[in-house]
Amino acid sequence: MLTIICGEDSVSARNYFTDQQRLLKEKNFEAVNVDYHQVLELDETGASESSLFSTKRIYFTNSLNKKVLKKLNNKTEKKIKELIASKDVQVYDWEEETSSRDLKSVKGMIIKEFKPNQNIFKLLDSCYPGNLKTFLNNLQILSESTEDIFIFIMLARHMRNILIVKNGEKIPKLMSWQIAKLSNQAKYWKEENLTNFYEGLHRIDVNSKTNGTPFSVKKSLDILACYYLK
Repeated sequence: MLTIICGEDSVSARNYFTDQQRLLKEKNFEAVNVDYHQVLELDETGASESSLFSTKRIYFTNSLNKKVLKKLNNKTEKKIKELIASKDVQVYDWEEETSSRDLKSVKGMIIKEFKPNQNIFKLLDSCYPGNLKTFLNNLQILSESTEDIFIFIMLARHMRNILIVKNGEKIPKLMSWQIAKLSNQAKYWKEENLTNFYEGLHRIDVNSKTNGTPFSVKKSLDILACYYLK
């Protein structure tokens, strides 16, 4: 069995991945972390081996889609199909910041996708000067159901893209309509203020990781917004 855990909500996807490890251990399974290339070496014999304190091994890996599934040849495709069909070998794979549409799907594999709360996109679209009240309102609503760190990750990524577009550079992975939306939002920003706002996000990131501020991530975003979006 092969279960792919993915989605743009990478925080929830990662939490689910680690929760599965914890829950299986509580049920007396042995959770084994393996590199993506080791997945192709798993067999029925290895899966059925048990220690004195566990009944069965469950394997956990990451980046299998990027490193293996998207580069399948006849040999590896056969192995992946055998893995999917196996009732004894179980593998959980986490794909960071990857939606199901970006997966190389193989028939029979299980996909567990975590999609962002739709309110996150309202927040991102409202992040521009002169729109402070709407931004803060969207941030408050979203923070009631979404982890602050995920909000921050999505906002930082969005503002980086706006800065790239503002500088006239290209973002290959985005579709034309996405570029158009970013370009329209970039028009509200002076380049200097946009750069300073993005640098402010970087400082929030550093401070949150080093305990360099008494404020939460959300409160820090409130303060940054009040300075640049008024």
